[in-house]
Amino acid sequence: MQQAANQQEHALKAILLLVLGMSFIPLNDALIKVMSQRLPLAEIVAMRAVISLAILVVFTNGLRSILALDSRTILLFVLRGMCLVAAMYLYFLALSSLPISTVVSIFFLSPLLITALSAVFLKEKIGSHRITAVVLALLGVALIMRPGTSFFKLEMLLALGSAVSYAIFQVVTRRLKGVGDLPGLITIQHLCYLVSALPLLAYNLTGNWEESGNQSVDFLLRQTVFPTFLECAFFIVCAFAVLFLSFASSYAYRNAEASLIAPFEYVAIPVSVLWGIFIWNEWPDTLSWIGMLLILFGGVYTVYRERKLQIEVASSVPMPASTGMKMTEETAE
Repeated sequence: MQQAANQQEHALKAILLLVLGMSFIPLNDALIKVMSQRLPLAEIVAMRAVISLAILVVFTNGLRSILALDSRTILLFVLRGMCLVAAMYLYFLALSSLPISTVVSIFFLSPLLITALSAVFLKEKIGSHRITAVVLALLGVALIMRPGTSFFKLEMLLALGSAVSYAIFQVVTRRLKGVGDLPGLITIQHLCYLVSALPLLAYNLTGNWEESGNQSVDFLLRQTVFPTFLECAFFIVCAFAVLFLSFASSYAYRNAEASLIAPFEYVAIPVSVLWGIFIWNEWPDTLSWIGMLLILFGGVYTVYRERKLQIEVASSVPMPASTGMKMTEETAE
């Protein structure tokens, strides 16, 4: 009886921590969107990576773990990490031009894409219920993007590309399960962020890009500027948000069933709507609301079916910020 009560207490704590962590991530996105008006993307990525690596060096043995890995494992980890790097760049480039709720909602198609890709590449069987959920989520994305209309923007394809890249990243992660160890994998991931930013940062430092009027292109190519005190504070808040979610996700997935807590990751969608309204007065229109609801329903229903059938595909997939801990724990098992 006492054991059951303790399990319930841990599960409730896990849910509360995950909800809090997923509430922080739209704040991270909102701050990066604010900084995208002045700073280049590579500068933001590099600064956040340096702060995260400093924390990892002080509090983990990640660097020593990397030295103990063989070259093949390091290469596999780097290839995996670059999939997530691609997802991150596409995500933030879309975020600079589009409402935050639009980008977050499109991105949350990724767990459903993983379900579909797992059937193709990992030969995991999915039934008609989950296929229907994937189709509904795709319909939701179509309502948000509205291709062929004046509402559609090319930057929406960046958000969709981010979801696809992230889905590929997770399929690769599942392939690598049992390879390497957790601290080394986390450290390599953040090194991938830093190294990927350096060539762009070199161009930003030496180039002479003139503002084009396209916020996504300018965000990628504009010259570096010295960050203000407030922007430095934003860097710290962003690093804290990512690392807190890593901790919260790690704790949650260790202390409760993945299929129980996975639906709570979708709290990021309504929170992103609130940040968009609060900072930019961005109110989604009716079709966007319907699209978000279809994505939410598709994702949550997929997790429900997986729990009922006692399988896990989408329910074992956290969002990007939590990837640093939860999925790397699975890989290290």
